[in-house]
Amino acid sequence: MVSPEFILALTAARHRMPPGDWQKLAAKLSAMSASPDAATIRKATAGLLSQDAAWLLSEAFRKSGCAKWNDIAVAMITVDCLAGDNSPLTEIIWTGPANKRFPVRRIDQVLYDLISKAKKRIVLVTFAAHRVRHLCDHLIQAVDRGVELTLIVESEDESEGQLTRDAINAFANVPAAKTHLYYWPLAKRERNQAGRPGKLHMKCAIVDNVALIGSANLTDDAFHRNMELGMLVREQATVETLSEHFRELVRSKVLVPVRQVATNRQ
Repeated sequence: MVSPEFILALTAARHRMPPGDWQKLAAKLSAMSASPDAATIRKATAGLLSQDAAWLLSEAFRKSGCAKWNDIAVAMITVDCLAGDNSPLTEIIWTGPANKRFPVRRIDQVLYDLISKAKKRIVLVTFAAHRVRHLCDHLIQAVDRGVELTLIVESEDESEGQLTRDAINAFANVPAAKTHLYYWPLAKRERNQAGRPGKLHMKCAIVDNVALIGSANLTDDAFHRNMELGMLVREQATVETLSEHFRELVRSKVLVPVRQVATNRQ
C-alpha cells in the first residue's frame, strides 16, 4: 500500500518528464520485485535527461515505504493516467549557484525551449539586452514559422544614460518587418527628486499560453553568471491578464512603436 505523500511526490516528478520516458521507466520497474534501496534507486534514475526529474523521483522512491518496485510501477502508471499532460501551473526557474539540495531549470534554457515550440505569439519585455545571439537565432526561426513577435525594450536615449547599451540594438538581426517593437517615451515618464526619469525595468516573456516572469534581463551575464530567479506561469487567466496589460499600454500610447530604428534596420 502506497501513501498519499508518495503519490504526491510521484506526481511532481511526472510533471517534469515526457510521457514516453515515464512509461518506459514504469515498464522497467514492473519487472523488479525487490524493495528500493540506495543502489537500486540510483540505477532506476540513471540516464534520465532531466536532472530535476531524477532528483524528484529519487526522493519519491525513498518515500515509498514498504512498497516493492513492481508496486511502484503500478503507482506510476496510475499517476500517468491521472496527471498525464497536466503540467504544474507554476514552476521556479533559477540561474546561479546550485543549492546542493535539488536542481532547477535554468532561465535561458527554459526560454529557448519555449521559443523553439512557439506557434502563435512571443512577447519579450526587458530593460537590458546584450550578447544574445543564440536567443536571436531562436527568434528568427520563430518569425520564419509565422509566430508574431513583440519586443518591448528600454531605450538608451529615453533612459537618459541609465542604460549603457540600447536594448534595441541587441535584436538587429531579427527581421524588423515582422517584428512589433515598442519603447516607453521619455515624455510619458515621471522623474524622481534628482530629475532622473523612471526606467522600463520589467523582465518577462509571454510565449503562446505560458509566461516567464523574473529578475533576468536578456543578457549574457543574466543567462550565465548572475544569480537570477524566475517563475514559469501556466495559469491561463494570469497569462492573459499579463498579455492584455501590455496591449492596453500600446492602445493608450504609453508604449509606442520604434519607427526610426525599425526603418534603419530594414
